[in-house]
Amino acid sequence: MFRRNFKVKGEDVDDFMVMQDNAYQNYTSSILSAYLFEKGYAKQKRKTINFDLQEFLETKKIRKHLMFMQDFFINLELLSFDEQQQKLIVKNSFFNASNELCVTAKTSISWFEHT
Repeated sequence: MFRRNFKVKGEDVDDFMVMQDNAYQNYTSSILSAYLFEKGYAKQKRKTINFDLQEFLETKKIRKHLMFMQDFFINLELLSFDEQQQKLIVKNSFFNASNELCVTAKTSISWFEHT
């Protein structure tokens, strides 16, 4: 499991100060990039070896909304890995500062070589 801390920013929220759907997608991409960077696959290295990713948000379940200026953390967890289909499924769990589960998002990630 991989974990990162964040804070809900102004551009993440709507007029009611609730985190918007696209912000969840941005944070799932951000934590995936951080994970790959830590494992030695920074964006520049992936470019050099012609390796790229495509993400698809499959499901998102909101239990409790994250609000403006609220601290939160995300746990990234690998659910499945299929090397033949070049696909993996990850689950991102968003928790507020009180350690309450707020959102779960499952993302399908495909990788490919580009030239």
